[in-house]
Amino acid sequence: MSISHERMQRSIERQPIMVRTPVRGEPVRVLLIDESVIALHGLKAVLLRCEWIVVAGTACTEAEAFAAMEICRPDVVVLDVRVGCASGISLCRAIRESHPNVGVVFFTDTDDPNILYSAIIAGARGYLLKAASGDALMKGIEAVAIGRAMIDQHLTQKILCWVREQVRTLPHRTVEDCPDEDLRILSRVAAGETNKAIALELQVDQSVIARRLQRIYKRLRVSGRAEAASCFMKSGRELFSGPHHAGRYATSSTGY
Repeated sequence: MSISHERMQRSIERQPIMVRTPVRGEPVRVLLIDESVIALHGLKAVLLRCEWIVVAGTACTEAEAFAAMEICRPDVVVLDVRVGCASGISLCRAIRESHPNVGVVFFTDTDDPNILYSAIIAGARGYLLKAASGDALMKGIEAVAIGRAMIDQHLTQKILCWVREQVRTLPHRTVEDCPDEDLRILSRVAAGETNKAIALELQVDQSVIARRLQRIYKRLRVSGRAEAASCFMKSGRELFSGPHHAGRYATSSTGY
């Protein structure tokens, strides 16, 4: 057993179990993914001491992880940033794309801020260091199971610095900066139209509108339709009043 794994197991096992049962009142099914069989045994032994956690399965490789996702149907996945020859970050992204209701918690020795940021962008809801206590790990699993987030307290400052830097460097864009194609969509969103209706009018697939809206939200730095519509209304532009320029949009949108 490596020094790292010995330290992790000692740190976890000496901590009392003080985590409350998740509010939904059902056992949380957890899938453990780590390239080390020893680490998996240690984690499983600790989590089995908690009455509201069910260790649904374990995996040591990317292939085993994908198979276990389909067989075990976990609520939460706990994994390291490396899984054999594969990247835990890429695995996290794949899990979140194929199973969006499954929460992912990284449990790792890596405190590299770049890895942490990549994990968050990949869709992880939790990131804990292996030096964390058993109590902290279970709280992390609990938080993620009910849709919340949990970041190791030793990494909080790095997260705050990252967020400040992202906000500082993001360009400030307004509706006036949007191309004509975006404005045609925005005007219809502000008028209360659905993606399906907009797609029919502009003669494109509904998925094209959905992708374009995500880019618009990112450009305007808004969270969704309501804020995007508000930005459009505040710009003083006229709302959509008819199926104008549908053909032009259909021609110009083939690259999206």
